[in-house]
Formats: sequence, C-alpha cells, structure tokens
Amino acid sequence: MFICDDYNNYTFSILEQSYNFAYPTSLCDDKVYYSIAENFLNLFTEKGSQYQSRPLYVFLPFAIHSLFKNFSFLQEIGFIFELSFLISQFLISVFTLNILVNILKKYYEIKNIDIFSISLIYFMNPVQQFVMFTTSNGTLSFTMLVLTIYFLEKYLNDKNIISICFLIGILFLANRSFIVSLIVFLIIRLFTKKINSRSLLESFIGFIVFWIPIYIYRLIIRVNGFEIADTNVVDYGQFIWVSKYFNSGIGFWASKFILSKDNFDLRLRTNWDSKDEWYCQSIPENFICYFEDLRLSSVYLFTPLILIILNILFSKKLDKSLYKNFIITSFITMFFWSFIGWFPPLRFGLYSYGNIIALLLIFYFSSFNNFYIKITYLLTLLFGLLNISHWNNPNLIEITYLDNISFVFLIVYLYLLFKNYRERNNEKF
Repeated sequence: MFICDDYNNYTFSILEQSYNFAYPTSLCDDKVYYSIAENFLNLFTEKGSQYQSRPLYVFLPFAIHSLFKNFSFLQEIGFIFELSFLISQFLISVFTLNILVNILKKYYEIKNIDIFSISLIYFMNPVQQFVMFTTSNGTLSFTMLVLTIYFLEKYLNDKNIISICFLIGILFLANRSFIVSLIVFLIIRLFTKKINSRSLLESFIGFIVFWIPIYIYRLIIRVNGFEIADTNVVDYGQFIWVSKYFNSGIGFWASKFILSKDNFDLRLRTNWDSKDEWYCQSIPENFICYFEDLRLSSVYLFTPLILIILNILFSKKLDKSLYKNFIITSFITMFFWSFIGWFPPLRFGLYSYGNIIALLLIFYFSSFNNFYIKITYLLTLLFGLLNISHWNNPNLIEITYLDNISFVFLIVYLYLLFKNYRERNNEKF
C-alpha cells in the first residue's frame, strides 16, 4: 500500500472452524484515530489533538466503538477499532448516495438497477476504494460535492439562508472542504438574484453565521481547560500561507477574523518546510504544483477520463440546470484545493479533480436511456478501475488483463455511443 499503509492479519473462529483475513492499516494515522475512538477527550490532549479540527467525523466511530467494545467476540479478534471506522465510512457513503440519488431523480428516471450501478461507480472511485477501509475522512470530499449541489437545488431560492449557512458551518467541523459549499452557495445566490445592498448584506451575514459553530466549538475547548490545536495550519501551513500576501485591507481583516490569534501570528512565516518537495507556498508556484497533480491524476484515471471525453462528444447533453451547478461547484472546488500549499502525490488532486470525474461519470450514466450503452459503460469502468493501484504506488500505472478487458468493452461502448449519436442526428433532419 506504500508510504503509510500496510495490512494486518486477523483470525476468528465459528463452529470450531478458523478463518483468516487481511485488513489495511495506516502506520501514520490509525494509532491517533483509535485513541480518540477509545476516549473522545483524547481529541483535546496530545494523544489526538492533531485531528481536533474534525470532531464531528471522529465522534461517529467513537460512538460505534462505545457500543461494540462490550462484545467479547470482537475483542478476541482485536478488530473493534477497524470495524468502528468501517461502519462510519459505510454510513457516510449510504448518506451520500441517498442524497445523490434524490438529486438525480429530479432529472432522470432512476430505477433500482440504476441505484445499484450508481453505487458501484461510487465505490469504484479510487478515493472510495482505498479510503473506505481506512480511518481517513477523505470520503467526505465526495460528500461535499454532492451536498453542495443538493443545497443549490433545494435551498438556493429560500428567503432565509441563515439556517443553511449555519448547517454548512456544522459540516465544516467534519471536513474543512465544506467551506467550498458555503462559497459556491453564496456566490451563485448573489448572481442568481439582483446584486444590491440587501443581497450583499444577506451574504455577509450568512458568512458570519457560518463561523458561529466553529467559534462555539473553540469556546467549549477553552472553557474546559484544553488548548486549541490546528495541525494542518501550524505544522503544514495549509491555506494559511496565502494570508502572508495580505498586510492591509479586507484580506488582512478577513484573516484576523477567521484565524485564531496564534494562527494569525503565524501568517507572516514565509514557508513551513522549503526542503520538502511537497510544499508549494507561493503564487504562482501553488498553481503549477496543483496542475502537475492534475496531470498525474489524468494519467491515473485514464479510463474514466476517456469515457468522460467520449460522453461530452457524443452523448446527449446533461440537464442544463444540473450541469451549471456541477460546473460552478467543480471550478470553485479545484480553485480551493490549489491553495492548500502542500501537495503529496495525487491525494488532493483525487479529492477534487478525481471526485469531480467520478460524479460526472454518475451523471452521464443516469442520463442514458439505452440499456446496452449503460451495461458496456459500466463494464468498461468496472474492469478499468477494479484493479487500479493505490495512488502512492511508485508504479502509478500497472496494466493487467483486466485493463485489456476494459479496453474491449470501451471499443464496444464507443461503437454503441456513436451509433446512438448518428441516430439522434438523423432524427433531427
């Protein structure tokens, strides 16, 4: 699994018959996450403070672990922590897929077999494939995209947006990428409505309300005698490095409002670790590093990308409203991740660009009416992604017989797609 990840072996017995299985483990993260699942207060001590910024995410496995730790069977296997996080990831996935299907039902006829297929595409996404069985909260990067589009579909025209901004602020405590949801929602709402002093004031109040859950959370930490920790900012300088460009004006005061006093004082640091090749914390270096990540992600996701290109060229166009929301959300998402300033190979490219491709694959699948196109499309993806290597693999591309099968189905898919394209055009004339 490379870099941090490895496999542990487990044994359990049923009716005097022993069974063995291997399960992934992270040498970098599991120890910390497991300590929080065992005792939630460790989130505010040295044991687990590095993940203090995501309390809502770690609370779910903590609650599940509190339930399962009383089962002697699981204790004997030594699998309680792993199972707690696996169930958490599964619940997040079920929630995400339910929201996604409800969005799609507004535009397309979605049958039970389509729901199964959509779920399959979702789990074939490399982010879901490899994060599903780990402690990482990377699964929420896809959830963020889906919920952003859902908020636009359902709440964009609501008179009062305070509650939705507050809700997004709560979600920020699960994964910080949810700030993208706020930005997208407020920007599209501003441009959908007439821009005037009232709409600007409304957006400003919504932005302020977004931060209320975060500040309440920090206040609770301080009141209980704990220290606020922010590893992403302090140790890696993620996003905060941008504030060094703002020594006056609105950028300066926005930094002062958003950041804690300690983090605000850090903003003038020019770099965190200039010797680390993963750091890109100057403009335009950050964009260069991010686009290099996207280039490698495109190579890594060759099969899905080819399908997307073919769909754009020959498929029936997606619903205009859905496509508009998707494009704006995708653009702002990638723009957001380009400022993280720390680019371990592919990871954040897949959290943004990779998830965007996966979501677009699902949108196109849902739009198809032809059964044979659907099945060849699905089989192309299945065989193309089933044996994909982990993104930390130095040998990023490893061609197997499954890829060859995928290529055969791709040819069939291209034929069916082009045939359908010609039939549609002939009908027009």
